[in-house]
Amino acid sequence: MEQKNILSRSQSLSAAGVAAPADRPPVDQKLLKQKAEEQIDNFMRQVGYKNPAERTDEAGWRYFELGSASGRACVSESEGILFLEVEASIIDLPADRDLILPLLRELLEINLMLAGEVRVGLQKQKVMCAITYPVLHLKKDDFSRCIHTVMSLADDLDDRLIPKYAGTTLSRTPLRAP
Repeated sequence: MEQKNILSRSQSLSAAGVAAPADRPPVDQKLLKQKAEEQIDNFMRQVGYKNPAERTDEAGWRYFELGSASGRACVSESEGILFLEVEASIIDLPADRDLILPLLRELLEINLMLAGEVRVGLQKQKVMCAITYPVLHLKKDDFSRCIHTVMSLADDLDDRLIPKYAGTTLSRTPLRAP
């Protein structure tokens, strides 16, 4: 059996002819991650969560709600690069298979019209919206903006999509705080 060659993100970019970024001074990853997580916690305090640690799981995901949307954010590392990850659940895929294709078409149309870095997609059996952004490219206010963008989009889209597609779902399971 032939083994497939799986490339890392850096190898894939290099193979596509994308030049490596200019050398940057070394960054203390541990300190940078701590500062980024503090920005997520500051957002949570600003929107009324007095103790973000109570809503943080063992992997570092912080959980929150806006209207009918539930979401989470964390700082993750991939190939030595730290990323802000924000995601929110919108709706479970319909149990009625005849509704899946129209839902996917509507999601593609929505995705095309979204401004900025937010996107809509599928994660297992859920429709999600998300932003993943390198921490080094974010300014202090960008953390709150990214979280608010994802959460407000999820809150708007669930109001729009649930009446059309959720009548046949098995159940709507929100992201849960620890």
